[in-house]
Amino acid sequence: MGRTLRLVPDDPGIGWIPHAWLLYVGFVFLTPILGEMEGARIWWASAIATALFLPLYFAAYWVEGRRRLGLAVLMALVGSALAPVNPGASTFFAYAAYFAGFSHDQPRRASVAVGVIFGLALLTGLVANPTVFFVAPALLGIIVLGPLGTHFAVRQLQTAELRMARAEVEGLARIAERDRIAGDLHDLLGHTLSVIILKSELVQALAPKDPERARAEAGEIHDIARQALAEVRTAVQGYRIGGGGGLRHELDGIERALEAGGIALTLEGRPEALASHLDAAHEGVLALAIREAVTNVIRHARASRCWVSFLSEGGRYGVEVRDDGRGFSGSRGHGLRGMRSRVESLGGVMALGSGDGGTRLSLSFADAGDAPLREVSA
Repeated sequence: MGRTLRLVPDDPGIGWIPHAWLLYVGFVFLTPILGEMEGARIWWASAIATALFLPLYFAAYWVEGRRRLGLAVLMALVGSALAPVNPGASTFFAYAAYFAGFSHDQPRRASVAVGVIFGLALLTGLVANPTVFFVAPALLGIIVLGPLGTHFAVRQLQTAELRMARAEVEGLARIAERDRIAGDLHDLLGHTLSVIILKSELVQALAPKDPERARAEAGEIHDIARQALAEVRTAVQGYRIGGGGGLRHELDGIERALEAGGIALTLEGRPEALASHLDAAHEGVLALAIREAVTNVIRHARASRCWVSFLSEGGRYGVEVRDDGRGFSGSRGHGLRGMRSRVESLGGVMALGSGDGGTRLSLSFADAGDAPLREVSA
C-alpha cells in the first residue's frame, strides 16, 4: 500500500486545527475585494505571496526549534515583500509570530523569537507601509498569537512527557505481572515437582517388591501432574479461592508431599478459623507461602517433623511453619524473596528464624481496621 500524502503530521494533538487556521489567509485578499486598492497588480502580488507562504506554513509543522523559527522569519519576509502593495500582508506576520512562539517551549527563548518577528513588523511598517491598516493588525496579531504559540509548545511537551510516563507505568506493570507469575509458578511447580520426584523414587523402589502399591503411587503421580497443570492455569489468571478453601486444599497437598518424604505433619489449629479474616488475595498469599515453606522443609531441612499452625489472636492472624531439621543457612532464594514481596504488598509481616532446633517461618496480617503493620527483620 502506498503512503498517504500528508500536509501536517499525524498527531492527535494537532488534528484539524492547522487547516482551519488557513481561513485567516483570506484577510490578505480583503483589501482588493473591497476595492480600496484597484488593479491587477495587487491581485497578482497577493496570489504569489500566498503561494510562497503556504509551503512555509505546512513545513513549519514538521520541524522544531531553530528550523521552525527560520520558517517563521521567512513568512515575515513574505509579508514584508507584499506590504508596499497590500496592507493585508499583516496577516503573514501574525502567522510568523505564532510559529516563532511555537519554536521554543521555554517562555524566555520564545519571547525572544517573537520579538524578532515584532521587530521585522515595525521595520516593515516604518519603511514599506506606514499606515494604521498595516501596523495595527500586524502588531496586535503578534502580541496575541506569539504567546499562543508558546502555550501550544509547552502543552505539546507536557503531552509527550505524559505519554512517556504512561508507557513507563504500563511497562512497569507488565514487569510486575511477569514477576508475580514467575514467583507463583516457582512456588507451585517447585512443590509439585518435589513430590513427583519423591514418588517416582518410591515407585522405582517398590516396583520389584510390591507392584500393586507401585501402580497406585504411579497413579498418584498422574493425578498430581494433572492438578499441577490446573494450578498453573489458576496462577496465571490470579490465585482466587476465598473462604479458607484454598488453605484446606493446600494442606491436602502438603500432607501427601511430607508423607512421601518421610516427614510427620502436625496441624495446630484449623484453616477455617481464619475464614472470617480472609479475602481471596490474602488467602492466596498464605497458601503459596505454606507451599513454599513445606517445599523447603522437604528439600533442605532433613527434618523428621513439621508443624503448621494457624493463628488468630490479638488483632492479628496468620500462619506459622516450623520443623525440627538442621536449620536455615545461606542466602534467601527466589522463593523466599517472592514470598516476602507478596506478603509486604498486602501490608503483612514475614519473619524467618533458624537455629539448632530447626527453622521457623511466620506470616501475619492485621485485621481490617487495625493500624498498618511495620516491617520486622527476619
